[in-house]
Amino acid sequence: MTPVRILVADDHEVVRRGVRAVLEGQAGWGVCGEARSGREAVALAVALQPDVVVLDITMPELNGLDATRQLRRLVSAKVIILTVHESDQVVSEVLDAGAHGYVVKTDAGRTLVEAIRAVLGHQTFVSKGAHGSRERRPRARGAGSGAGAAGPLTPREREVVQLLAEGKSNKEIGVVLGITAKTAETHRAHVMAKLDLHSMSELVRYAIRNRIIEA
Repeated sequence: MTPVRILVADDHEVVRRGVRAVLEGQAGWGVCGEARSGREAVALAVALQPDVVVLDITMPELNGLDATRQLRRLVSAKVIILTVHESDQVVSEVLDAGAHGYVVKTDAGRTLVEAIRAVLGHQTFVSKGAHGSRERRPRARGAGSGAGAAGPLTPREREVVQLLAEGKSNKEIGVVLGITAKTAETHRAHVMAKLDLHSMSELVRYAIRNRIIEA
């Protein structure tokens, strides 16, 4: 039997250790890599080509929803989102982003293995602890990655909004995104104009309201 290779992405080391312990207790399963940010998760997934990516929804530099959208375009791995949220709205956002599974963190020790088995069997999994039905049809590759799922901003603009809301300067944004500080400044100006925002506090509120960052 071909081993199952799993990438674990969470910015808290203790969570990554706990998830690794659960997963590596399963015969034929192994954690092939760990990521501490959404951006690192995407890069490692492209490099390692895992079968499954277990991804926290709240991640620095690139949140779990936007990371999922990128993963669905770039790799064939199944994506399972870990979250503390239990609501229909968050379930819908996660599945619309293209994730194959939704696991509530408080239930992960018991259901994460079940979730991985389900998505590997081409089923969509939603924790019983979350509102909404687990009986959802598998989504086509790339589903939910369109502009409608990301709101009025382009994917790059959403990245810029998250980095700005996290307090990064134009220079730091440039380093993260591989662009010049001047280009980052241009993106910033376009975002503020497009959203009709006039201060960083307004931008942060927008980011929180649209689940680009957590409060």
